Amino acid sequence: MLAAARSTPVEDPYYPRTSNPGVDALHYHLALKWDGTVLTGEATVIIWAMASTRSLRLDLSSVLDVSGVALDERPIRYTHPGDSLVMTVPQVATGSQHTLTIDYAGSPQPVPAPSGRGDLQEGLGWSLDPEGDVYTFEEPYGAYTWYPVNDHPSDTALYDVQVTVPRGEVAVFNGSLEGHGPAGPDATTWRWHLAEPAASYLTTIAVGPYSAFHDTMPDGTPATYWLLPQDRQLLASLRAESRRAFAWLVDQAGDYPFDTFGVVIVGGESGMETQSLVTLSRGALDRPDAVLEHEVAHQWFGDAVTPTDWQGLWLSEGWAMWLQQAYESDRGGYEDAGGMSRWRPLDNAARRRAGPPGDYAPTSFGDVNVYLGPAMMLDRIRQRVGDREFAVLTKAWVAEHEYGNVDRAEFIRWLDAETGQSFAGLISRWLDSPTTPR
Repeated sequence: MLAAARSTPVEDPYYPRTSNPGVDALHYHLALKWDGTVLTGEATVIIWAMASTRSLRLDLSSVLDVSGVALDERPIRYTHPGDSLVMTVPQVATGSQHTLTIDYAGSPQPVPAPSGRGDLQEGLGWSLDPEGDVYTFEEPYGAYTWYPVNDHPSDTALYDVQVTVPRGEVAVFNGSLEGHGPAGPDATTWRWHLAEPAASYLTTIAVGPYSAFHDTMPDGTPATYWLLPQDRQLLASLRAESRRAFAWLVDQAGDYPFDTFGVVIVGGESGMETQSLVTLSRGALDRPDAVLEHEVAHQWFGDAVTPTDWQGLWLSEGWAMWLQQAYESDRGGYEDAGGMSRWRPLDNAARRRAGPPGDYAPTSFGDVNVYLGPAMMLDRIRQRVGDREFAVLTKAWVAEHEYGNVDRAEFIRWLDAETGQSFAGLISRWLDSPTTPR
């Protein structure tokens, strides 16, 4: 089972402090307790050593106090400088597997986003809405605000998570709910299992007085909508639009890549393609059709096939944006910013502000330059190869790279091999030009 989570972690060219190529995390087992103020955790992390070393490092927020660390059940020394947990270990060999156990506690805090986007200004990671309910948005990082992790997309892992919360509260996580039950007279433990490997930015947690509303998607995938009391009026529209978008995407992108599907409505202002369980702020639901379809499209493009590093953000956002536009066009409804034919001035402005999509400014994460230009580029590819072949390519890209990490070089190599044409020049122009190509 753990073989499915083998990765080749890299150091990120944009955010190197939350990447660690020396460790491949295979499985996280998180035993958490949240009392509304303090998070207490025991993280059991199965790792693969990528090199012979006497030091291992994971990311963990400095506001969380570590009380003990063990390697293969033996206590080891550690330091916690800044947001790094550095562990001194006996010499471990390249390619050896080990188990780290880390005990910690504290009151998690969100961290600033490297972005000027308005919906990210409340910060990344563990957050509380005005009612004290927990939610998270963790792209490009933020998982480290609540558990020790190699917080980088190149390191995907399996997850088992149990969360104990006050009675009357519900803890929601990615994947399948394995069960829940009392933990003493005043608390309940919720147990979750994520069967497919996920990057840390695609994990999510929400805690509050949630209710579960169950459904089955058109292909038979079990689905659940998790709603707080004030959001229950959203159920009918969420269900209808999720089913429409899901069915359309199965037709366009191929079989759904995960065992379950869900949506959790939270505080904040953003939306996120968290794996198997889309996280949506009620503040992002002014256009539920476009928002939902975009985040559901990411289940294929971004979640099942994940960029190797954050310079490759265009690989997921471009595909999701192209599919969002195609979906809206097929339905004859709203098209973002007036439709793709009107995007050129918006893309030009974004490139001047944040840089080209393949080499954007690290302080401008998630600007529209990584959405519009790459979607337009994909449409140029469609025009060159024709609609029928592009439809085949869309499905084949996911099927042939499922649960893997990809970068620009792999996309070009694969596209050229599949089509018998050369696309390196077109792709480089669209990704690297400071202005929108003609």
